[in-house]
Amino acid sequence: MDADDRSEELERLFRLTFRRVMAYCLRRTGETAAHDVVAEVYAVAWRRRRHVPSDDEEAVLWLLGIARRVLANQARGHRRWARLLLRVAQRADPPHTGHPQHDEGEDLAAALAQASAADRELLRLAYWDDLSRQDIATVLGISVGAVDTRLHRARQRLRVRLDSASRSQDPAAKREKDHAER
Repeated sequence: MDADDRSEELERLFRLTFRRVMAYCLRRTGETAAHDVVAEVYAVAWRRRRHVPSDDEEAVLWLLGIARRVLANQARGHRRWARLLLRVAQRADPPHTGHPQHDEGEDLAAALAQASAADRELLRLAYWDDLSRQDIATVLGISVGAVDTRLHRARQRLRVRLDSASRSQDPAAKREKDHAER
């Protein structure tokens, strides 16, 4: 079977299986995430089109297996994100806003967004991807000592941003700052 035949076969399989794969994903995650998962399933199927079973029912099961693995990867990603938030929050001084409705996760997301691309990458490798210092050094092509230094500095800069965000949310601190500026 040449490349054109495989492409046509995959298109036929897509039309045949899309609803079933989408329903499988919708039962396991939200609508937006399900669309992302289904897109990834068919991207994997396209890359592995030489391995698609010839029997339609076996092909559906093969696609559902891919969907299961993509959903598992997605769940691991969400768990890594939660661990990242916890680790960064534990390393930074906790903000004392006095506002129970204040969302500290928003502060963290804003502080990370303000960080340099290099700091974000380093923090993600350390806390999101949960890599060791040696692994980070290998990925970035730097020494372990450089990783230690850069990570320490990135956490310090993040802590300053988080402290600044928490002070801007604290009305007493804001009044003190306004009073000091007069």
